Amino acid sequence: MSRTAELAICFADICDSTALFEEYGDDKAREIVGRVLDVISDVVREYNGTVVKTIGDEVMGTFPELIAATSAVTKFPQAVRTDERTAPLGIEIRVGMCYGSVVQEDDGDVYGDAVNTASRLVDWARAAQVVTTATTLEPLPDFFESRTRNLGETTLRGKEETVEIVELLGEQSGSNLTVVESGGPQPAQQEQTRTVLALKYGGETVTVEDGPLMIGRGSKSDLQVADSRVSRTHAVIERQRDSFMLTDSSTNGTYVQIGDEEVMFLHREQLRLHGEGHLSLGRHVDADEAQLLTFECKATS
Repeated sequence: MSRTAELAICFADICDSTALFEEYGDDKAREIVGRVLDVISDVVREYNGTVVKTIGDEVMGTFPELIAATSAVTKFPQAVRTDERTAPLGIEIRVGMCYGSVVQEDDGDVYGDAVNTASRLVDWARAAQVVTTATTLEPLPDFFESRTRNLGETTLRGKEETVEIVELLGEQSGSNLTVVESGGPQPAQQEQTRTVLALKYGGETVTVEDGPLMIGRGSKSDLQVADSRVSRTHAVIERQRDSFMLTDSSTNGTYVQIGDEEVMFLHREQLRLHGEGHLSLGRHVDADEAQLLTFECKATS
């Protein structure tokens, strides 16, 4: 039985994998390729995606949420570069992503124009590039624009009309991202201490160390908040270098109070969290129906 779904589709391909077989031989090269695909697959799952299949030296994945997909695919190249087993080999990958309506089978496999476009995009991309279409990015909050580079229009194989292609930049190349800063100490002024963020809600405590924490009303959220004013994927908290960044992607925004500072309102913006404080999704922190989430950034040994 098949169904129609709106999904983000990605393909990640190892660049020049033939050279690995020539240099290391079949057995070792297959081991290396398998490791790279495992690293990419782990990132897919970390962002609530599904690994549909691996095809030779390529991974195909799907994501129900576009913002999670965009965050995930930009981390693929760096994950391969920093993995202890693949980092010394200098392996690069390329990634193509597209969002749209697809036909999804019971086994998770998908078909449709978005799948074909993503496949053509990964073939078009150069080593270390993550590319998508301008149309795919239209629903995203405005601040994502600073993480992109327009590559112009081109005609992809099998397509009659031209497609506007956009490169998605990773954290290093996209370090000019504008964020809202609170009045607290900034990471450059602090000692280089490893910190974690503890988030408490409804008697549950979730700790953020490296991976993203997705907060929202949806069943796939890491921390689920049942409120009609909370979006399915309302906000994400993730580490960026030595601090934690809160990204709001919701309809009704997020209210944040850090310590005794004034309450701040984020709507499709980012805020660097520090110290301790409260978050309220879609309602002011002082509202009667507000469901407060308490956070604390603390050093670990």
